[in-house]
Amino acid sequence: MLLIAGLQWIVGPLIEYASPSLHYKYYMYVEQTQYMGFVVPAFGIFVLFVLVLIKKTALFNFQLGRLENYSNYGLVIFIIGVFFDVFGGFLPGALGFVGFILSNFKFVGAIILYYSQSKKLKKIFYVAILYLLITSISKALFHDFILWSVFFYMFWSLKNKPSIPVILTTIIAGALLALTLQTVKSAFRAEVWNDYSGNKIELFIGLMIDSVLASDTDVSQIDGDGVDSNVRLNQGWIISATLDHIPSNQNYFNGATIKDAIFASILPRFLNPNKTKAGGQENFRKFTGLELSQGTSMGISIVGEAYGNFAHVGGILFMGIWGFFLGKVWLFLYNQIRKNILIIAFIPLIFLQVIKAETELVVVLNHLVKSLIVVFLFIWFAKKYLKWDFNK
Repeated sequence: MLLIAGLQWIVGPLIEYASPSLHYKYYMYVEQTQYMGFVVPAFGIFVLFVLVLIKKTALFNFQLGRLENYSNYGLVIFIIGVFFDVFGGFLPGALGFVGFILSNFKFVGAIILYYSQSKKLKKIFYVAILYLLITSISKALFHDFILWSVFFYMFWSLKNKPSIPVILTTIIAGALLALTLQTVKSAFRAEVWNDYSGNKIELFIGLMIDSVLASDTDVSQIDGDGVDSNVRLNQGWIISATLDHIPSNQNYFNGATIKDAIFASILPRFLNPNKTKAGGQENFRKFTGLELSQGTSMGISIVGEAYGNFAHVGGILFMGIWGFFLGKVWLFLYNQIRKNILIIAFIPLIFLQVIKAETELVVVLNHLVKSLIVVFLFIWFAKKYLKWDFNK
């Protein structure tokens, strides 16, 4: 989480300031001193609170090998996820988000089954990765594939304990794959979203190969919207647009969107009909003064939202409070994992939105709170009514 935020909030903007993309919209709207004067201390206090609070948890050995005792439970969790992946779309709107969380149980089950002694059950782990890739190609949406692949790699590495050279090679290969994917994504989406009738997998592989083999000039033709890779990394242009727009053209929100996010995370939509919608459309224009085209979704990020609500000093302090809150959530989960090792496999699901640096608070907090409720209700139900034994 901290690495992604540092890359998108600080490293990307530094690259943009040093070598501007000259894009008509995706540029830094304020001077570097003004931008870094807020974001760097805000990020720093966020990091400080998180790391100080979770420091002691690094010393505990979670003994992940014990997950092999829960293969049957992992299979049930996987089947629940597959069921809601297939039929969750038929749930009414109020239950749609619960269905989304339960559909991701398939990946939680796959993680548990990776530690199984059964070779057949262990293969489900790799099948889940392949399924992610195929569904990502079919929808031309690759965010979930990248996130869950990284989560899977974490559990793979915790079990196999790869050497430093293997880890570095994997990181480099993953970074190159991500950059190549970013290069071809726009062209691929342009084809798929315009009712492409051919084989999408062949199209995707072909574009990936062309991107690797093409010259710099050819790459600009493959990347359909002409946006360079750093613009995709750089969340700072949106944050800088917020710094430029507020308070010059829009008064500070004084915690209004923070309050909305808290209520949205606690209350279901039928009890809160004015609940803020996810996707960023509602807040983006208010915070930046910029318009989004129909169907486009962009988040202002929590650090941008912090400034827009509480100004310079207040925004920095809010990031410290947010870091303190997330640290406390992790300590709670740490203590729960010590009692029930199975919960560690749910961590990626619980933090699926939390680790995204571009996402605003209403999305992050809503997912964090609702996923915690669903996960622990499931654990309680499994223990009480399915008679699952979590002391193996």
